[in-house]
Amino acid sequence: MRILHLADIHLDTSFQGRSSRIRGRLRQATRDALRNGVDVALDRGAHAVLIAGDLFDGDRLSFESERFLLGQLQRLTAEGVTVVYATGNHDPGSAPGTRRPVEWPNGVAVVADPTPTRIPVHGQDGEVVGWVTAAGHATARETRDLAVAFPRPDGPLPEVALLHTQVVGSRDAESHDPYAPAELDTLIGAGYDYWALGHVHARQSLSDLPGVHYAGNIQGRTPRERGAKGGLLVEVRRGFAPQVEFLPLAPVRWEEVVLDDPIDVGSVDGLIRLAGDRWRSLRAGDPGVGAEWMVRVVIRGATPLWRELSDEEDRLHLGAELEAVLQAMEVQVEAEHLHAPVSVDEHRGRDDVLGAALDLLTKLRDGQVELPGLAEELVGPPDARDLQDYLHRILEGGEGEVLSRLRSEQE
Repeated sequence: MRILHLADIHLDTSFQGRSSRIRGRLRQATRDALRNGVDVALDRGAHAVLIAGDLFDGDRLSFESERFLLGQLQRLTAEGVTVVYATGNHDPGSAPGTRRPVEWPNGVAVVADPTPTRIPVHGQDGEVVGWVTAAGHATARETRDLAVAFPRPDGPLPEVALLHTQVVGSRDAESHDPYAPAELDTLIGAGYDYWALGHVHARQSLSDLPGVHYAGNIQGRTPRERGAKGGLLVEVRRGFAPQVEFLPLAPVRWEEVVLDDPIDVGSVDGLIRLAGDRWRSLRAGDPGVGAEWMVRVVIRGATPLWRELSDEEDRLHLGAELEAVLQAMEVQVEAEHLHAPVSVDEHRGRDDVLGAALDLLTKLRDGQVELPGLAEELVGPPDARDLQDYLHRILEGGEGEVLSRLRSEQE
């Protein structure tokens, strides 16, 4: 049985905070990625297309997305391709929101509650070639382990499980809410040949036999979601390791260029040349042919231009110039811990405010002193170790920034 495994499509994501032009292009890019997936499914003879949750981003469903989605599904069902869609936390089955009911085409199975449903997949001759068992999220905050309810299959045909879940310990799982948490051992021992998973946006293989895979989201949505995005074309045979092929589908890609301590660059032209060189180096190893780019340029550490780069207007101007140089849809320039090219060590131990500030900052970063009540003020770290890691991360390089600002005040 040949399946196309898609997940986390997030139709009609708002992309708030971006320009109208960029918001429109990113929403269209999601639709384009889905159309590319349908094209591949038809060209490569897929028997089924599986959508592992979060087809929608929330309650909103635009007329454009609704007509587009139904048109793409009808392309599949008209060719005898079975479509199975299991709901996730962004599009739960019993959502009380305002999203309109969708009139699904015949041949589309929507599984919108936690009870596992077994669905036959047919070949061109009408014979059953395999089975898909799916469970969906009924609510937006499903905390139960839905995988434990999947029945153990015992037939001779390929068996695939479809679920939107956070597998404990999977890469990047901490970036997503722990909905429908599952243990990998549970999935491996359930008797299925392939688990088609959604929820975690980082594409990854958790097991080869049986196959346990996150397809990742079909189109990146934030600067954190870098790299090629798409779906998985999977050949499933009963009792054998599935053959899994990644298919890049997203027309827009996100990338990050980091300029650490550009102490030898003292002009805007120099920064542009340096960013361009780094960009070409990145593209040499990963050309991303045909992609449109959303780029974040991070400048951090020591630089003679630390004052200018601390100004939002100057960063916006630099980003606009870099769009042409990098041939990108948008370039955002961000500054992290900028400071003048000064030696922090030369100022340690001073008997003044500057020396005391450097000493305190170093001790905070290294966990030698505590700030009473800080943990209660933060929405994140649940324990002392996480709190210290958080402090170390945000204060790394902070001595140089403090030194530059205090010296500037003194001057």
